[in-house]
Amino acid sequence: MKLDASISAVVTGGASGLGEGTARALAAKGVKVALFDLNEEAGETIAAEIGGVFCKVDVTSDDDVAAAFEKARAAHGQERLTVNCAGIATGQKTVSRNRDTGELRAHDMAAFERTVRINLFGTFRVLSQSALGMVAAEPMADGERGLIVNTASVAAQDGQIG
Repeated sequence: MKLDASISAVVTGGASGLGEGTARALAAKGVKVALFDLNEEAGETIAAEIGGVFCKVDVTSDDDVAAAFEKARAAHGQERLTVNCAGIATGQKTVSRNRDTGELRAHDMAAFERTVRINLFGTFRVLSQSALGMVAAEPMADGERGLIVNTASVAAQDGQIG
């Protein structure tokens, strides 16, 4: 895919970290970028800096994701590139010890479930909605309709303590 002003992109987690870097790199090539993120202040600032559009979205919400795609598509047309960078890290060991009492504790399952809702379900929710739009779009000159890139932490390969 040639990255230029003919391409519209969505970047989840676009208000910080890898998402911000991706959004800035795409915009530098002329791509029209929509940033999906919860951080409204940073998202609006970055969108203004790169000439993009900010969409406040919680990727765990069907309604938020649908509304964000509606806003992004109204501003830039059908996205041909979606890059999923939204994610959180839960810095907890599988089993830990209370420093004061020495009591052993299992991992906080609510924190784990939140991580899965954002990193797994959120990623799939966004890619599914993006793919729906891409499939319905006319093919581009090269015959493709779009591209979806899902990112992950290197922790998947390196592992973490615990």
